[in-house]
Amino acid sequence: MRKKDIAYEKIKELILDREYMKNHNISENFLAEKLEMSRTPVREALQRLQVEGFIEIFPNRGIALRDVTVLEANEIFDLRMAIEEFVVKNVSPLLTDKHFREIDRNLSFQKQAIEKGDVTEYLQYDRDFHDCFLQIYSNSLIIFTAKRVQDRFFSVGVNVLKGPGSVERSFRQHCEIVEALRKDDSKMAVEAMHLHLLTGKRNLMA
Repeated sequence: MRKKDIAYEKIKELILDREYMKNHNISENFLAEKLEMSRTPVREALQRLQVEGFIEIFPNRGIALRDVTVLEANEIFDLRMAIEEFVVKNVSPLLTDKHFREIDRNLSFQKQAIEKGDVTEYLQYDRDFHDCFLQIYSNSLIIFTAKRVQDRFFSVGVNVLKGPGSVERSFRQHCEIVEALRKDDSKMAVEAMHLHLLTGKRNLMA
């Protein structure tokens, strides 16, 4: 992997940790020192992240997170619906007992995060949950597209789950998706996924 690609992945990880970004004055020099790289690959990575909409670069002032606009939030959820409803509609024949054990394990981690009241941890397991079906379906172009959308979503995910009972409702909807797939009921799985993503979209818009 090229240095600029390594820098891109590492810087994006920092960007997705919004608390880290709030607590540090992020600049090109700061990142070059942290990553122990020259400024050139760091600069190229930052330019790519700016084009993708994650950050704004202010010369001589540093780097700031770019908030997701209402239009972008709508587009994110519309694309997620198109991708993830298609995947759950078609993934059922590929699911094995091993897959369901892995999914159940993820659900148990989600439940533990809820019991701890850790929304950030829950969001990571939520992301892994959705990513699991994409990986099993294994369409490389879908995975590539969904990853970019998921990264952008992850940066605002806490806002999606900010309402009373939102995390618990999200978890119940995950369980309903899995139950439909366990029954090999693709229609029910699509409906459950649609409701799940629509709920997230409404929460964010509110």
